[in-house]
This record gives sequence, structure tokens and C-alpha cells, in this order.
Amino acid sequence: MVEELTHKLKTANESKNSVIKATEAAKDQAKQFEEMNSGDLPGTNGARSQDLETANEQYATVITELYAAKQELSKARKERDASLEAKIAAFNRAAEAEHAVKVNIEKVGALSKEISAVQELIGNVKLASLEIQKEQAKTYAEKDTQRQLYKAKLEESTKRLLAFKNESDIELARNLEAKLCKTVNQIADLQKQIKNAKASDLESVQAVTSELDGAKGSQQKVINKENLLRNLVESLKVELENVKKEHSELKEKEAETESIAGNLHVKLQRSRYDFKVFLAEESKTRGAYEEMISTLQQLSVETEGAEREAEEMKKETEKLKLEAEVSRVRLKEADKKLRNVSEENDAAKEAEAWALDQIKMLSERINAARASTPECGADITISREEFESLSHKAEESKNIAEMKVKAAMARVEAVKASENEALKRIEAIQKEIEDMKAATMDALKRAEVAEAAKMAVEGELQRWREREQKKAAKAAAQILPESSLRHGRKQKQNPPDKIVQVQKLEKSKSSISKKPVSILNQRNNQIDSGSPSYWPGEKSV
Repeated sequence: MVEELTHKLKTANESKNSVIKATEAAKDQAKQFEEMNSGDLPGTNGARSQDLETANEQYATVITELYAAKQELSKARKERDASLEAKIAAFNRAAEAEHAVKVNIEKVGALSKEISAVQELIGNVKLASLEIQKEQAKTYAEKDTQRQLYKAKLEESTKRLLAFKNESDIELARNLEAKLCKTVNQIADLQKQIKNAKASDLESVQAVTSELDGAKGSQQKVINKENLLRNLVESLKVELENVKKEHSELKEKEAETESIAGNLHVKLQRSRYDFKVFLAEESKTRGAYEEMISTLQQLSVETEGAEREAEEMKKETEKLKLEAEVSRVRLKEADKKLRNVSEENDAAKEAEAWALDQIKMLSERINAARASTPECGADITISREEFESLSHKAEESKNIAEMKVKAAMARVEAVKASENEALKRIEAIQKEIEDMKAATMDALKRAEVAEAAKMAVEGELQRWREREQKKAAKAAAQILPESSLRHGRKQKQNPPDKIVQVQKLEKSKSSISKKPVSILNQRNNQIDSGSPSYWPGEKSV
């Protein structure tokens, strides 16, 4: 049926193509005629009109053929849809028949189990009835023997009684009558017990027979049901054979779909292997990215520490500048004091020179006086105390001047030493500040490079996501064939409880087609959730 429909579709398509070619040829001829009409002389109008009429007739015939081909194509499509519906119905009937066969087989098994159980129960009941009959026969025999014994005893007792009546006196007769009454009462009790036993035995036998009749009736019902089910199973087997014949044709197409599914499975395995390789590369790049982030954090911490140290260095430099200013002020004061001391020293030297000049003048005067008055030279003299006081004053002034000069020089040297130490400390601090500035600039440059690398990686990841989404859409479009779409439409129209085989095929196809899409969606979700990754083969920055 399917081959006939495909053949009809091919013929319809061929006729359609031939009609389309004929229409195009007619259009070309009409254009040529129009050009000829526009370019030729008016004497040939009759021939042109005839050619136009023939062309119009050909065009009309071509249009009718095209319309007929379209109708045939629509009929072929309808027949194809009807055949697909018939196939789906056959699938559904086969599934229903298989399900009914399974249910009936289960029912037959259950009924056979019930029949075997009932047969076992009937056998047990029969055995119990036989045992009861045997016990009843035994009880009847025992009761008959007891009866005969009691009768024999009664006859013997009556004989003895008659003998005693004849032989003994009245008292013995009374005693014997009393014993006789006792024995008669005992016999009556025994007869009652025998009646009760018979009644109980009859009731048990009646119950067993009623149970046996019920079991026979249930067995007959079960046998009737079994016969009905056998007939039904035979009819279902016939239907199943018919369905199997239809199903064998569909298995060939299923084999084709399985081959397609195998190819897709191979492609899926390759894509899984590529995906695993990509995940391994991503884990490596993720480790490098995390290391880069940790280094960035360390650099940020180091830059913050460097900024703090720079601020502390600035504060220390300001303090040292203040100390240097103070030392400069002290140095100026020491210079002033040194100048004052030098001036005092100069004044002391001038005083010493004046004192020496005075001493010389006095000595000259004394010598002149001695020379002028040689007679009384011993009378004009300077006292020793004056001379000692003058010499002592000169030495004291000299010593004081030297001490002041030494103290001023020591102060100047101390101020110069403190100034040199302050300058050295300022130079060291300036070097440290320059080193910290260079380190901060390097850290900022590295941070800028890392940020640029991060932006480049994010852009490359975005482009990779778009490419992977496009690839996934193309793969899903290639994996899902047109037959699956048609079967999906038919499945929507049919009730869901009748579709079994077609659903299996569609589920297998959809599962095969959804696996790569789900893997890619999972990968995109991982990327969107914030996990860093790189393009395969790309080195981490």
C-alpha cells in the first residue's frame, strides 16, 4: 500500500513538473508572439492571431492538466494520510490484541490455578467422605455388636430372672427387678447415645455432600469459563497473526529508523567524548582563572598595604621635615652663638693685646725711669700682687675665650651631625616611597591586564554560547525527521490509551534527539550560573 502511494506521488510530481515546464514554454511562446506582434508588419495579423489562439489553447490545456495533476496529488496525499491512519490503527489494534492476549493468558493461568485448587479440594473432600463412611461403618458395626451383647445380656437376665423367680424367694426377685431396672435404664441411655451419634453422622454426611455438590458446580462453572476463554484465545490468536503480518511490514521501517538511531547514537557518543575533553580543558582553565583571581586579590591587598605604608611614610617624612626645620633653626641659633662667641673671643684677644700693650708701656716707662734715675732705680717698682693680678686676668680671659670657642664648636658639630642623620633618614624614606609607588603602579598595571583578559574571555564565552546554541538548534532540526512530526500529529489526534508501538518509536527518537540538546542546555546553564570557562585550546590569561 505504501509503495503504491509513493509510486502515485512520484507520478503526480512528474506530471506536475511536466505541466510546469509546459506552462513555462507556453509563456515563452506568448512572449515571443507579443514581441513579434509588436515588431512585424500589419499584413501578418491573421497568422499571428491564429498562433495566439493555438498558444492560448495550449495554455488552457496545460492549465487543465495542471489542475488535474494537483487533484491527483491531493488524492495521493489523502490516500497517504489514510494509509498512515490505517497503520496507526493497526498498531493500536496489535497493541490492544497483545494486551488482551496477555490479560487472557493471565486469566487462564489464574483459572487453571483455581481449577487445580478446586480439584485438590474435591479430592480432599472425597477422601474425608470415605474416611467418614469408614468411621460410620465402624461405629455401626460396634453399635450392632453392643446391641447384640445387650440383647444377649437382657435375655440372660430375663432367663435368670425367671429362674430366680421360680427358685428363689420374693426378696431376691425384688433385688433382681431393681438390677433389671438399672440395666434397662443403662440400655435406654445407650440407645439415646446411639441415636445422637447417628444424627451427628447424618448431619456431617449431609454437610460433606452439600460441599461436594457446591465444588462440583464451581468446577463446572470454571470448566465453562475455561472453554469460553479458550475460544476467545483462539480468536485472539487469529487476530494476532493478522496483526503480526501487518507488524512485520512495519518492522522493516523500524529497522531503518533503528539504523538512523544507531548513526545518531554514534554521533552522540562522539559529541559526548568531545564534551568530556572540553570539560577537562575547562577544569584546567578554571583552575588558572581561580589562580588569577587569587593573585588579583593578593595584589589588591598588597596595593592597599602599600598605600597605607605610603601614607605612613608621608607622615614620617612630614615629621622628619619638621625635625629638620627645628634642627635648622637650632643650627642658625648655634651659628649666632658661635658668632657671638667669636666676637667675644675677638674682644678678649683685643683686651689681651691691650693689656700686653699696657704692660709693655709700663715696662718701657719703668725702664725709662730707671735709665733716667739710676740712683733710685730700686724705689720705682710695680708690686707683685698687681703684676700677678694682671697676669692672672690675662690667663683667665684667655682660658674663658678658649672654653667658649670649644663649646660653640661642639654645639655646631652636634647640630651638623643631627642634620646629617635627618637628611639620611629623609633620603631613605624617599627611596622607600619611590619603591612603593613603583610597586603600586606594577600592581595596577597587572590588575588592568587581568581585567582586560577577563573581559576578553567573557566576550569569547558569549560568542561560543551563541555558536553552540545555533549548532544545537541545527542538530535538533536534523535529528527530528518529518515522519516523527507526522506521527506526533496523529498521536495528538488519536486517544492516548491505544498508542503503544508508535509511542515507543517516537519516544526513542525524541530521547535520541533530546540528549545532545539537554547536554548543551546543561552546559549553557553551567556557564550562566557563573562558573568560569574558556574556549577549547585557549590559554588562560
